[in-house]
Amino acid sequence: MDIRKITSSELPLLTQLFDYNDSAEMIEQNKRDKKSGTIDIFVMFDNDCPIGELHAAYESDDERAVKGKRAYLFAFRIHEDYQGRGYGKQLLQGVIDTLAEQGYTEFTVGVEDDNDRAKHIYDSFGFTELIARKYEEYQGDGYEYGLYLRRSL
Repeated sequence: MDIRKITSSELPLLTQLFDYNDSAEMIEQNKRDKKSGTIDIFVMFDNDCPIGELHAAYESDDERAVKGKRAYLFAFRIHEDYQGRGYGKQLLQGVIDTLAEQGYTEFTVGVEDDNDRAKHIYDSFGFTELIARKYEEYQGDGYEYGLYLRRSL
């Protein structure tokens, strides 16, 4: 398995991992965010087939966050054919390691209350400090979740 940041021209690959209400809008938004440097999108590949994704955002509305030290991890997905085999943990660890090499020492993840699988994975990675409750809308769907923080030792 290979994990790497994808380029803007590779954004259509993400439609293989999630059923977007508006794929064209998702691609354009991510192109803008990537160009501005506010996000990176990491994808895990099995040969040339995308099997997982994890986005990292570098800007925050949290006054306590130090720019260049805290990354917000979101849109963590593993293709259903590859779930339950440890690939999610491998992807999460790979992204955290990559960002830690760049100087990031704090990471947050958002997890919906009913997503027990994700909560278990995040807890095992040290995401145990609930720092906020959030609500967001994306392409007409609403998401309420807890934002958990992990600090590096």
